[in-house]
Amino acid sequence: MTNRDSGEVARFLEWDSAFFGKRIARAQRDTLTPDDVEQINSWAAQNRIDCIYFLATINDDQTILCAEKDGYHLVDLRVTLAIDLTRYRTTPAQNPSARLSRESDISDLRKIAGVNHTISRFFTDRHFDREKCRQLYEVWIEKSVKGRADRVFVWDDQNKAVAYVTAVIDPDQRGSIELVGVAPEWQGRGVGKILISTALGYFAEQRIFSVTTVTQGRNIPAMNFYQKCGFSIQSIELWYHKWFKEQ
Repeated sequence: MTNRDSGEVARFLEWDSAFFGKRIARAQRDTLTPDDVEQINSWAAQNRIDCIYFLATINDDQTILCAEKDGYHLVDLRVTLAIDLTRYRTTPAQNPSARLSRESDISDLRKIAGVNHTISRFFTDRHFDREKCRQLYEVWIEKSVKGRADRVFVWDDQNKAVAYVTAVIDPDQRGSIELVGVAPEWQGRGVGKILISTALGYFAEQRIFSVTTVTQGRNIPAMNFYQKCGFSIQSIELWYHKWFKEQ
């Protein structure tokens, strides 16, 4: 996951810093030793860092002890789920209501994103402004429609997008479903599952057979949903945030 050979202990995150108005970095480690902690703290002081993200492996006791002792706060469990499409018969649900997104959908999709992603490490961390946390996902879905994602599939109700699924293919030819959102009044009707099926069908057509998605350990409904769609848990990691001064 991380590159210890490079000698880089942390990386400044320009986009996060500009968006939240705080100097934010990410530790380039998935484990911690006392020496790592000292190096990260020194680097953070030199770079005037307000907050550092640290994504930790779950099976290293020393890492957890070092993080807790040095003031890192657990803000999320990162659960990665995966599906192998070579072993899963993917037959996209044929439904005329499932279509590709259009830029004219962005306003509707932003409204859905603003209320669908409140179980996240940013909402858990009270140092971040609540409205900014909502806007993060609104910006994410807008950028996805404008080309960040390879495909954004939406559920259409009388020319109005009421749900979305984003599909991304990385340079290593692996697929990921980054965002799933359903308008509150449409939840429980099965449209999310149809859009997931549509996205998996798209990946299969592109000969992308390894697909992952990520959710939060506290989001039991999301984990149950993905498992019903054929995904299984691949890994669990720990998201920590450390603040170097009171905000």
